Amino acid sequence: MTADSKHVFTYGSLMFPEVWQRVVKGSYQSAEATIHGFRRVRVRNETYPVLIIAKGAPPLLGRIYYDVSPADLKRLDEFEADAYVRVPVAATTNGTVAAADAYLGKHDAELLDEDWSPTHFAKFDMAGFLATYAAAHSPND
Repeated sequence: MTADSKHVFTYGSLMFPEVWQRVVKGSYQSAEATIHGFRRVRVRNETYPVLIIAKGAPPLLGRIYYDVSPADLKRLDEFEADAYVRVPVAATTNGTVAAADAYLGKHDAELLDEDWSPTHFAKFDMAGFLATYAAAHSPND
């Protein structure tokens, strides 16, 4: 890992290569990983989730991308826009804990007390998400 690169833990649309590759330019190693103390919840009238702090919640399964370049971190920040803030998390994969960044949501008034389902997203929502949100928010460079 270079001094400026970071690991990134993804828990929503960015877990899927179809979305991730639309946002970043680099090619990154990745693996399934979990974090503790968070929930992935639905946002009213949206197909993407928000990460919230939830002490005592069961481990949350996502995907960690390793050594993401500063240029791609900037692209990810642009994709997530003002609705998220990048925060440090401890991601566990294969028994190893790694420091990573994750995008914590700032949608407080729009959150639903319902867990977001990656399976449902992949089956029913991804095509629309790629055509709308991802198309409008993916970096152009």
